[in-house]
Amino acid sequence: MELFFFVLISLFLIASISLGIRSFAYKTKEKVTGTGPTLPPGSFGWPIMGETLQFLAANREGAIDHKFISKRTTKYSSKIFKTSIFGENFIVFSGASANRFIFSNDSKFFIRWWPPSFQKLFPSMEFVPIEHDAAKGRKLMSLFFKFNEAQKLVASIDSISRNQLKNNWEGKNEVKVYPLVKMYTFTLACHLFLSINDTEKVLKLLYHFNNLTDGILSVPLSIPGTPFHRATRAMESLRKEIYLIIKERREALAKNLASPTQDVLSQMIAVPFDDGFMTELEIVDKILAILFGGEETTTATITFAMKYLSEMPHLYNEVLKEQREITRSMKPREVLRFDDIQKMRYTWNFVNEVMRHIPIVQGAFREVKVDITFVGYVIPKGWKLYWGVGSTHHNSEYFSEPERFNPIRFEGNGPSPYTHVPFGVGPLMCPGHEYARLTILVFLHYVVKMFQWEPILPNEKMKFKAAPMPAEGFPVCLSPHQI
Repeated sequence: MELFFFVLISLFLIASISLGIRSFAYKTKEKVTGTGPTLPPGSFGWPIMGETLQFLAANREGAIDHKFISKRTTKYSSKIFKTSIFGENFIVFSGASANRFIFSNDSKFFIRWWPPSFQKLFPSMEFVPIEHDAAKGRKLMSLFFKFNEAQKLVASIDSISRNQLKNNWEGKNEVKVYPLVKMYTFTLACHLFLSINDTEKVLKLLYHFNNLTDGILSVPLSIPGTPFHRATRAMESLRKEIYLIIKERREALAKNLASPTQDVLSQMIAVPFDDGFMTELEIVDKILAILFGGEETTTATITFAMKYLSEMPHLYNEVLKEQREITRSMKPREVLRFDDIQKMRYTWNFVNEVMRHIPIVQGAFREVKVDITFVGYVIPKGWKLYWGVGSTHHNSEYFSEPERFNPIRFEGNGPSPYTHVPFGVGPLMCPGHEYARLTILVFLHYVVKMFQWEPILPNEKMKFKAAPMPAEGFPVCLSPHQI
């Protein structure tokens, strides 16, 4: 497998040369001359190849912060360093001060950039939720919450959570948590964003979607058998399906059989933006991107929350205690309301600690649009930038005993600003963060009240594709509560 992966990388690099990627030496000569500020410390690695192999290997392990960024910041005694990834000159940022700089100056200094695999799969990449900063994304989610008031939204999530647990969990002695949680989050996203409630259609879309996400961060060579080839085929199938859904929705809107505000898809079709109405290509790309943002990271967060709950019974008992108190306060009402979610303070602190402890989102990319200076170093226009979302999360400078799992650290005012940033901060805040919070908390409310579980594979390894996932799907022995 390692040899196969190396061969793919080598083919990618050969292809990069044929496409005319310029060498570091040539690009560097264009930048930074004279006696002014200098480039950050670092190494460009091997000619052409740079440090792409090391970066992708760390990504596959979900360890970019630990095995790629921290290793170099320690070596260079700097929170910022230069490198070469994907045939591009890169500056890598880490630390709270770097987070503050990026979050405060994004629109001023940076434009979004994605690795070649993203660019090939999403030719219209103006908005991807994980990028946290597109104006259209913020407007779409703002309209989504405007037309789906909090109580209506919670009621929908409540209903789908209970149905999924009843149909796929109840009566089972053993289950694989990850694929079942993924079914829940994807079913919910299809219902709320596309008004799709047909289980067969959801399963069909999910099959293609899984192949797409497996290849989103991969070597961009469409050779049969590779993740990128499967992702490309999956994208073709998904486009056909979404185009048909768009066609049907346009017809329904024209006949007043659908509402312009009923879901995100209708909003994309019916609501003009500053640059006019979206093209169908934009709509497809953005729908898939929103499904990605609404499903992949929330699936990982719920799965690893359940993993930590199974490993630490005292924390499970605290979460269960809080959820049972909320249930008692609801009687005789059975459906959760938005104000019930607001009471789940300990549970949300626990979830925040999960997101701190494990890299649900590893980082994000940008391109520098003007020459800028940071902590005395120049960052040239045209260079690419990568910032590690979790670069502060396991740093003892920001968190005492960082390897200890401790939800209490999020009580009161919580961590210092710009140190815990799983959803970004300020203008860079993920537009779907409130949707994710509701999706996670409602599901945890029911699953901890209904079941206890024990891992079948206590030392199960983790793998990382678009987000972390247990290598075997986190199989557990399931026991219903005797109440």
